[in-house]
Amino acid sequence: MLLAAPSFASAQLVAVSPAAQKYGEMCAGCHGVEMRGGQGPALADPTWLHGSSDEEVARSIRQGFRPSMPAFGGALSEPDIKALVDYLRETRAAKPMRNNTGLREAYEPTGVPRGVVRTERASFRVEKVAQVDTPYAFAFLSGNRILITEVAGRMRVVENGRLRPEPVAGAPTGVLAGLPRTNKRPLLDVITHPDYRINGWIYVATARADKPDATGEMTNLITISRGRLRGNQWVDGETVMEFNSQSTNALRMAFDSSRHLYIGTPESRRDHPMPLALSPAQDLASPWGKILRMSDDGRVPPDNPFLGRKDAYPYIWAYGLREPLTLAFDRTGELWSSENGPRGGDEFNHIRPGRNYGWPVVTWGHPYDARLQASNPEQPGVEPPVISFAPSPALSVLTFYEGDAFPGWKGAALLGSMKQMELYRVVLDGDRAVVQETVLRGVDRLRDIDVGPDGYVYLLTDSGFLIRLVPDA
Repeated sequence: MLLAAPSFASAQLVAVSPAAQKYGEMCAGCHGVEMRGGQGPALADPTWLHGSSDEEVARSIRQGFRPSMPAFGGALSEPDIKALVDYLRETRAAKPMRNNTGLREAYEPTGVPRGVVRTERASFRVEKVAQVDTPYAFAFLSGNRILITEVAGRMRVVENGRLRPEPVAGAPTGVLAGLPRTNKRPLLDVITHPDYRINGWIYVATARADKPDATGEMTNLITISRGRLRGNQWVDGETVMEFNSQSTNALRMAFDSSRHLYIGTPESRRDHPMPLALSPAQDLASPWGKILRMSDDGRVPPDNPFLGRKDAYPYIWAYGLREPLTLAFDRTGELWSSENGPRGGDEFNHIRPGRNYGWPVVTWGHPYDARLQASNPEQPGVEPPVISFAPSPALSVLTFYEGDAFPGWKGAALLGSMKQMELYRVVLDGDRAVVQETVLRGVDRLRDIDVGPDGYVYLLTDSGFLIRLVPDA
């Protein structure tokens, strides 16, 4: 295992007051050093979900909001809370803050770079292909087309480099009404079948409200559907599988060469009203915090590792995951995952059948509150990450490069992030990372990645831009 820090140093607030220090210690990890957001919402916005008056903000800090916002009433005194409220109000009214070097914060996007970007093994330019509303995923289709999912419930087609103005008619959308407030994503991942050019199947994941969990929080019912595109119309739609999920933060799909479909599911809470070892990610009866594996028509493959156990969900391929943000196969057919951890604890994992990856018992991460709790990074019987990132860049996208446009990247993993907004090139020797290079910085939060038929690297950002890396002539 290799411990690695992202290229940009973790930004720190200027220590101008005790309240600023408290914000840096307890709030910046989620809301960003300049309050521009990250894993939590942007506090620089003019309105807040739970109210922005001094009284409402103090209540939010004191009581929290499950499951995403912990309660700090036990860690902060009332004078501390009042000082923090004053600091938030004054900072929002002031000019944007800078760190003590005078440079931009690592969490502030710089936009698409102009000119040539030079890296160790490749030089490239970054081109904008299209822009959509807040997206989740994209997939390459035949006929020089790209299909993009927007989280609000629309599928869009980019055809010959131009975005069609109308969304795909009749496509699965999911149901927004009733979804947990922290997971307003009814339309999620999209992927094509390995034999897409023959059978035309396109697979999509959608969400709708399901039922409260043991803590009273609403959960999601995830539907895996497939269908075909005829012109701009979704046809032959059918449901492949449905399962319950804690959230929609990490639902990604990948096919292997044997036409098995793999799905990553999240389970990110650490404040379970039970011993951590009994949490859903460690419970083989639960689909939460797992890598699931099924046949392309939704059946359970006969060689799944827990098939036949009465206490196990038969689709489980691996377990003990927090937020497997992306799944990808390398050139040898091995499965890998980029996992989003809490503060610290982002992981690049080699996924093997039947293995336990430890969450929430084994992790380099820490809770999102002021509790003093040591990391527990190793334990017998738990698979260690190939790379553990500390501080965590909020890993998100992953693919293995096998195109011809960038011969110097052949076989390397391309691994991206949301918080640090960086794209890394990682060269592996078995389960050892022997090269790590940052090849792109600061464009935006990276949401999806793939290599196009042209060999270019395509990236989808949270702001809705589909961009591509094109070799410099």
